[in-house]
Parts: sequence; structure tokens; C-alpha cells
Amino acid sequence: MLKMKKILGIFLAVCFVLSLTVASVSAAPWDNDRHKWDDNRNKFDDHDRIKWDKDRIKWDNDKRKWDNDKRKWDNDRRKWDNKKHGKEYTKWYRMYIIWFVSYEKFCGYYSKFYSYYYEYYESYSHYGSRW
Repeated sequence: MLKMKKILGIFLAVCFVLSLTVASVSAAPWDNDRHKWDDNRNKFDDHDRIKWDKDRIKWDNDKRKWDNDKRKWDNDRRKWDNKKHGKEYTKWYRMYIIWFVSYEKFCGYYSKFYSYYYEYYESYSHYGSRW
């Protein structure tokens, strides 16, 4: 009788431990998405990020070129401030205005690109801390 109680106690303890194990496994979230735990970064996102970064580099290089041109035009304008204004000045000023309108248009496109660029990076929580 005592031996039977002992065996029954061990059997109940093993069943209890097994039921706890099964309950904890069945309560765990189950998901087939294998990319769930890598911060939503899969191959497409990496490719997309690389594309955005290349575009950013291209836009920054273009901005640098436009800024260098702006510096040259501003130096010319300062030189014309000390000269007498005549037909040559009028011709130069028209060219300057044409260039300046193009520059302002480029700056608008540049700021629009950066607004989309920041929006893209902020959509991923792990990139938000970079800015």
C-alpha cells in the first residue's frame, strides 16, 4: 500500500510537470514569420535602404555643386556692386536671374526629397534613433 502511494505520487508529480510544460508551450505566441525578430529588416528592406542612401548621396553631391555655383555667382555680384552698371551688367544680371530661378527650383526638389527620406527612415523604429 505504501509502495503504491509512492508510485502514484511520483506519477502525479510527473503528470503535473508535463501539463505545466505543455501549457506554457501552447500559451507562447506562434508565428510563421521567420523575420519577426529581426526588426522588420529583410532583403527587400535592405535593398530599399541602400537605394535611399544612394539617392541621398546623389542629392547631396548635386547640392554641393549648386552651392559652389552659388558662391561663384555671389562673388560676381559683389564685384558688380563696385562697378558701373551698364549693358554688360544687364546681360549678366539676366543670366544671374535665370540661374537663380533654377537654383531655387532645385532647392525645392532637394527639400522635398529630404522630407520623403526622413519619412522613410522614421517608418522603421530602429532607424529613428540615428537622427
